[in-house]
Amino acid sequence: MSLLTLDETRLALAHDRDCARIYRLILNGEAHSRADIGRILQLRSTSVSRVVGDLIARRLVIEALSEASGRGRPPAILVAHTRRIGASVIYVSSQSLSGALVDLNGHLVAERRRPIAGDADNAAIAAVMAELARDLLDAMPPGMSHAGTAVSLSGLIDLKQGQWLLASRWPRMRGLDIASVLEPVAGPITICRNLDAELRARAAREPESFAGGTILLHWGWGVGLAYAVDGEPFAPTGSFGEIGHWRLAALCGRRCGCGNTACLETGAALWSLLPALRRHWPDLDQDEVRLARQLAGLDLLALPEVEMATELLARTLANACRMLFPARIAISGPFSANPQLWARFNTLFRAEGTMEGFAVPDLAGVPASHLYEIHGAAAPLLSRATEALLLEQT
Repeated sequence: MSLLTLDETRLALAHDRDCARIYRLILNGEAHSRADIGRILQLRSTSVSRVVGDLIARRLVIEALSEASGRGRPPAILVAHTRRIGASVIYVSSQSLSGALVDLNGHLVAERRRPIAGDADNAAIAAVMAELARDLLDAMPPGMSHAGTAVSLSGLIDLKQGQWLLASRWPRMRGLDIASVLEPVAGPITICRNLDAELRARAAREPESFAGGTILLHWGWGVGLAYAVDGEPFAPTGSFGEIGHWRLAALCGRRCGCGNTACLETGAALWSLLPALRRHWPDLDQDEVRLARQLAGLDLLALPEVEMATELLARTLANACRMLFPARIAISGPFSANPQLWARFNTLFRAEGTMEGFAVPDLAGVPASHLYEIHGAAAPLLSRATEALLLEQT
């Protein structure tokens, strides 16, 4: 899957725009020869050859000989050099920070993971981030250019200041300056919300399923949502969709890691429910992927804490719909893996309604995907680096 979205408005010259169009055709596997390109774009053979020559000179395209099928020289085929550019992505996975090096086609060239203690502070987390960034750079294959490092984060983020303000997994971490930690190691640096990155990539893969407004709600260690219109996430400053920190009277007095009391997360997030769950099932994991498999067959609704969490989250999501009016809602996280809990949540949500004259959006459970998150975080860096390469003088 190509991760590139090339902005042709940045390419002033017609030749550069032709380079972008032809490269996209080759990268997506829609054209394999000069003849294919000429037929699809209705370009003269001389123009096609000039553009292909430039793409080969920039090492974005490789020309190889196909197998001979008769007499004479076998025809040349054009393939994208997908490892010409790579991007690093650092992201949160359970109680760890993970890293991935991804190429232009979305393939994972290298992966790394570092566990982080729950009481880690800014210095400890910064040290792990820098170590991951260096490890991913060391894993780059020969000839690969580095587009930069994307950091995909849960919790509260200030995109303008480049700070990770807080995260429920590591309550001692506050206001970590991501750019100052990583820019000297593996810049340039971009920062994004993990749910925005995941939603962007899901929409790019299935644009017809994500037309109009879409909410992606994650019900896991924390509770948060992303909102996108036609696949473009809405997060102007980075702090958006934190419904886990909407304050509810039913949770009065419960202290949250954000510093407030009565936040939705204090009654509905995994971090608040896990003690009650483990009283009944002591071996439950806190890794969300493994936990989803464990929760699938349990009678979760027998626990009053889970029933209350389901009711509160259904009402909160319905209130979010009265603000955003999405066409559809996708829900990820370990709780949606339990069929009885999922049916109960769906019933409660539909009973809440939205407003007269507006249909209640359909709910769809989706498995949380770090691969979508990685692709969505890396795509802007890879696109900008490719555009810069197309503008270089050969």
